[in-house]
Amino acid sequence: MSHSARLTLVLLVALLAAGADGADDSSEVSDTGVTTTTLWLFDEPVGLYPSHVLDDSSDNDMPLTIGIGAQVVEGLYGNSLLLTNRQSFAIPEAQENPVLYGLEQLPPAPGRTQEPLSWFNAEYAAFMTSGEKHLRVQVGFVNPTTNSLNLGDFDWTVEFWHTPGEEPAQEEAVVFELGSGPRGENDMVTQLKWLPGQSQFVLVNQQAGVAVAVPSEQVASSWRHYAFTYEAQDNQVRHYVDGVLQPLPERAALQSLPFGEEAYFSLARDGRWGRPLTGMLDELRFSQGLVYSDNFEPPASFAVAYEPAALPKGPAPLFDAWSDAPLQLGSRKHVFIDGAIFDEIGDAKFVVNPPKRAERVLDNIEGTFRKHLTVVEDEEGLIRIYNSVEEDHLAVYTSRDGINFERPDLGKGTFNGHRNIVIPEMVGGLGNPFIEPHAHPQERWKYFTDYHRRGIYLYTSPDGYNWTRNRTLTLPFRSGTQSSTFYDDQRQVYVSFHRSGIFHTPAGDTQRSSVVTEHKDLRSPLPFQALSQQDYWNLREQYPLRDPLPWFTDNGPLTPGGFGMEYPHVFDPTPEDPPGVDFYLTKSIKYPWAADTYLAFPVGYFHYENDGPPARRVLGTPEFGRGSGPLESQIAVSRNGLDWHRYPEPAYVGIGRHEGRDVVTAYIAQGMVLRGEEIWQYYFGETHYHSPYTSDMAGRGAYRLVQRLDGFVSLDSPYGYETTAITKPLVFEGSRLVLNVDTDAVGYMQVGLVDEEGEAVEGFSVDDCIYINGDFIATEVEWLSGKDVSKLAGNPVQMVLRMRGTKLYAMQFVNVTDS
Repeated sequence: MSHSARLTLVLLVALLAAGADGADDSSEVSDTGVTTTTLWLFDEPVGLYPSHVLDDSSDNDMPLTIGIGAQVVEGLYGNSLLLTNRQSFAIPEAQENPVLYGLEQLPPAPGRTQEPLSWFNAEYAAFMTSGEKHLRVQVGFVNPTTNSLNLGDFDWTVEFWHTPGEEPAQEEAVVFELGSGPRGENDMVTQLKWLPGQSQFVLVNQQAGVAVAVPSEQVASSWRHYAFTYEAQDNQVRHYVDGVLQPLPERAALQSLPFGEEAYFSLARDGRWGRPLTGMLDELRFSQGLVYSDNFEPPASFAVAYEPAALPKGPAPLFDAWSDAPLQLGSRKHVFIDGAIFDEIGDAKFVVNPPKRAERVLDNIEGTFRKHLTVVEDEEGLIRIYNSVEEDHLAVYTSRDGINFERPDLGKGTFNGHRNIVIPEMVGGLGNPFIEPHAHPQERWKYFTDYHRRGIYLYTSPDGYNWTRNRTLTLPFRSGTQSSTFYDDQRQVYVSFHRSGIFHTPAGDTQRSSVVTEHKDLRSPLPFQALSQQDYWNLREQYPLRDPLPWFTDNGPLTPGGFGMEYPHVFDPTPEDPPGVDFYLTKSIKYPWAADTYLAFPVGYFHYENDGPPARRVLGTPEFGRGSGPLESQIAVSRNGLDWHRYPEPAYVGIGRHEGRDVVTAYIAQGMVLRGEEIWQYYFGETHYHSPYTSDMAGRGAYRLVQRLDGFVSLDSPYGYETTAITKPLVFEGSRLVLNVDTDAVGYMQVGLVDEEGEAVEGFSVDDCIYINGDFIATEVEWLSGKDVSKLAGNPVQMVLRMRGTKLYAMQFVNVTDS
């Protein structure tokens, strides 16, 4: 039987048996007809924890997980795999369902000799498996017997870089082993062994009953490139060291292994984690076809090189650091979200202004529909809503008027009944698509998201419909919900927020928090300081860290842990929040229409279970039929995107009646749209509680919200008397002062300008200011002497704001030429 026929048969058997996933060997074909089966670059961040993912950079997406027996370190091309055991740690005590998490040492199953995989024996270097069903396995392993990783009677090439390090292997070492499984229970393997003392490799192929001795140069102390090819026509293995052909071994007819429901692939150790390869390994590539047929120059890195786009630079941050120098306001708009610009505010206070509730825009929702929405207005004015549906595929809905949304047929076929799928991969709506006008045309759209519960990856697109995933993860931690990402032009960094579940409430329930990461390039893996078990024990003295510790053990040895304490935490509950309240996700953005303004809409989750008195906890019992609790969207503000002040009341989007429904969970969408003098936001609302006892699937919907331009928070003055606020010294540019302000009919406001000596500037005193009375998005301030303030531009002044019954939203000095 030919190789292609055998692989087809194997794949059919795999699909019919046990639901095993087959790989799509659809990598781009080279000019020589060679295709890449898999390419492990090992460019993940240094310090990668056990159970985290080592990515396959081919189109076939065959990830490995790293075990206790290896580490990612700086290497030959970027990072490499150091083949030595990590520092030991004490296995945490088993918690609930210990088998699921690998925290209990299990005896061999009846008729078997090997202990099931757990943290007690996860001493592999890198591994994939379709067995170990007792563990949580969520990264999307491929069965290695269903694709051309299963070497046999076809042309193939295997190559890698290796250096033996300070302690080279003296005895037999395994480079890789592929087995039909069960792991360690038989010799149904294809295995490449290295016998450094005999200056040879041995290719073992049990299916053909052969062990091919492959002569090789003596081990050198430096990096060397090793390549192995097999030409099926003449049954000949060829071996190259640094591109130089070695003496030919005996011919041997190889055969692919049969399909195995518990097939596995182990790198740098055998299936029992014995015979370890030492040193460092980099850029391991399997190819279908003959990459080399004669002596060659060793290749450089296989990693795709790209030129990052120049990042645009916005105005210097106005409130970057405390200084006595005047604020260089210039002509930028200032939105009154907090007191950053003031020396004093008198009896005024900052007040949250919830948006007006408008229409329900998505209804009659069927099937899976994740509540994490993102709204984007594209370059042509089309409003899009993104979220994920069945199998966590990302879908898009489009509208010209922001009210009537369609599910566009994108011409890509039907996925689970949907024709509006833009990413048919497991991304879960766990990011927010956004546009970068400055980027390369093919990468104008970006989407920074969890993928397949492995970690956070960058997707790029020219149009928001056709997306490409960067093959190496940027952050190796899985996010529990939607990550929020934006580009900050003022600091020239990408800022991203990701949920963590490492804290616990007073009663011991999971307390959600968010970590913040900063990136110069969303494509590049972000370094982090790996924390030891002792580090975590020490941190527990300061923070309510929940078990297990170390945190990376949380999901077992085959699935990554979530975000821990490696990055700063934000949006934690405060003492003014009831116990057992946490913030599900952040919805953080940089406000597009004013500098120095950052907004977040953290979703507050009031837990009925565990925390609080019995009179509260009873609400979460089956007798009440609700669920685990309601959710609302609050608002938080920042001047740098890192330090946040949250206004807990009133809720920005609270629960309650909307369009005839009693909404009890309100998740605001990421993003906003500007239409004239209005900002449109959206939210997803449900009529059943989180983790409901009774689901009301027909009560799900997405709703439009209408906010005044710059109207999220305002500086409000009392109705019954005047109060005065005074800004810090500032320097402006322009000839007019424009305010976004609402006094209603019987309120008013006046503005005065004061010089460096604290004296009112002649003609511009607060008493000379003509009353500002009315509701204005942009009204020019006028004094009895006129409106033109250009003669004061460039000189430090303070503004005196006299207000009564007024809501002040924003101000800006602008240039106006009188006609």
